[in-house]
Amino acid sequence: MLSLIIPTYNCIEYLDETLGSVFSQPADDVELILVDDGSNDGTVEKLRSMRSGSQDHVKILLCEHRGVSAARNTGIDAATGDMIAFMDCDDCLADDFFHKSRMVARQAADLYIFGFERVEIRDAGEMGRSETVTPMLLEDRYYETASDFADHYIRSRQLLIYSACNKFYRKSLLDRHGIRFREGMEFGEDRMFNFDYLRICESILTSQVVMFRYMQRNPDSASKRLFPDYYNTIMKLHKAKTDCFTSLSKGTTPEEKADFIACDLNTEMRRMKERTRE
Repeated sequence: MLSLIIPTYNCIEYLDETLGSVFSQPADDVELILVDDGSNDGTVEKLRSMRSGSQDHVKILLCEHRGVSAARNTGIDAATGDMIAFMDCDDCLADDFFHKSRMVARQAADLYIFGFERVEIRDAGEMGRSETVTPMLLEDRYYETASDFADHYIRSRQLLIYSACNKFYRKSLLDRHGIRFREGMEFGEDRMFNFDYLRICESILTSQVVMFRYMQRNPDSASKRLFPDYYNTIMKLHKAKTDCFTSLSKGTTPEEKADFIACDLNTEMRRMKERTRE
């Protein structure tokens, strides 16, 4: 069974679209865990109204407001599925994803990484809204070890490792090694979770199947805004990433690793400059 965890917080205006994309798909083998993070806009009442009495596989957990990491951790603790997945409350599951992912999961792995679509939404006035869709895709590939995966990432840098919302994680590994999201981080909690998990997993499978649509609705979202100590946070994330991959990689040369570290640092510096200009 798959446990799909969706934290919610004051997102009532998105729930019809988000949960509609989930409830519309046959999912007898999927446990849906909705963790509300202290909403006060009617989100909880909306969740309850959308859940029909026959949906025994849907859990609604209510928490005080502590942030998305705490809500996800609550969901992990409550999950009974073999695999864990996450989705944000303002995104949408891709059409027919549950069926397609079942086909992918026939090959056993500790980590599954799927593609996604980045959707920029603009108000089009009387025409409703316009969307610009950018596919973020992967190839179908199986890695017997995390070391093989790290070798490939150091050389390609194109494996969609940052988000927690395009992956399946093995619940037994999360529990055995005590891996949870780091609460209190303003930015980068997904990355740290993934770096922690990569260090303890073995087989990894990447798939061209698209898991979700990342709906970029808010120009002031955490993916674009600056916050106090932004520079130091980015440097910590850069170090965590490069330490993770260079330590896991057994098949790359010292020169390849050094180039990977330098390239990643340059990329982060460029992104910081772009944010500063916005």
